[in-house]
Amino acid sequence: MNDSKLHFPVKRTLLIAVFFMFISDGFAKDTLRVLSFNIRYATANDGVNAWTYRKNLAASVFTSYDADFAGLQEALLSQINDLQERLPEYGWVGVGRDDGKEKGEFSPIFYRKDRFELLTSGTFWLSETPEVVASKNWDAAITRIATWGRFKDVRSGKEIMVVNTHFDHVGEISRQESAKVIARKMTELAKGLPTLLTGDFNTPLQSPGIQTILSLRSPRLYNTHERSREPHFGGEVSFNGFGSAEPRPYIDFIFATKHFKVIRHGFLTIEQGNVKVSDHWPVWTELTW
Repeated sequence: MNDSKLHFPVKRTLLIAVFFMFISDGFAKDTLRVLSFNIRYATANDGVNAWTYRKNLAASVFTSYDADFAGLQEALLSQINDLQERLPEYGWVGVGRDDGKEKGEFSPIFYRKDRFELLTSGTFWLSETPEVVASKNWDAAITRIATWGRFKDVRSGKEIMVVNTHFDHVGEISRQESAKVIARKMTELAKGLPTLLTGDFNTPLQSPGIQTILSLRSPRLYNTHERSREPHFGGEVSFNGFGSAEPRPYIDFIFATKHFKVIRHGFLTIEQGNVKVSDHWPVWTELTW
């Protein structure tokens, strides 16, 4: 990446990233850096922001911000393959939402293979029948999924549960019911393990869907945006619409259980020339556990 061509927000956020990684090195053993990143599905209709012009920039987010885990949304298999080619140090888990294999959008979880061992993983559908492939209920406009993985930190031996999802963009009832489905599945699968939930929830903090997540008793989750020890950076808007969207409260979140403390949190307002990294800014947080 030629820094001389980067728009100012990239320079600023990359400098912040380098500084944070330097001062956090002493905490490395118990520090996690996590991304939630709606990469925008590949379509030529995006013109100058089409995936072919963004894929190198998108891959650089993982390495520039030293992500241990990255929950992606709207990822097609071809895009996952593009990222895997550029990020051989990462593994990933997930399936396509339309057939439980390769068709349709994925909500994959990328993870650093040198630090984490994948123990088990799976995908369930946000419906009344989560194990039924491509199932859809309530007022959801399209099929939605959540992908999960249980991992072991090879440095410390600790285990962690990571869940990644993409809520419906239309159905408010669907978003509330999806939160309940995720809660039931996380309780069943995590069995009290430290847990992270990443995703594009298509609804702001004060909405019923997000408040359902924050009011869960099991697992008890908090919004990392509000718990950061350092000031949040990158503004308060996570959806940029490639510059065409009206500003609105953020809809992309990273939630965590009480096992974690948040060091810093931000939205990565990355663009190169007139190309934005996605129509959503990646969400980044650094935690200790």
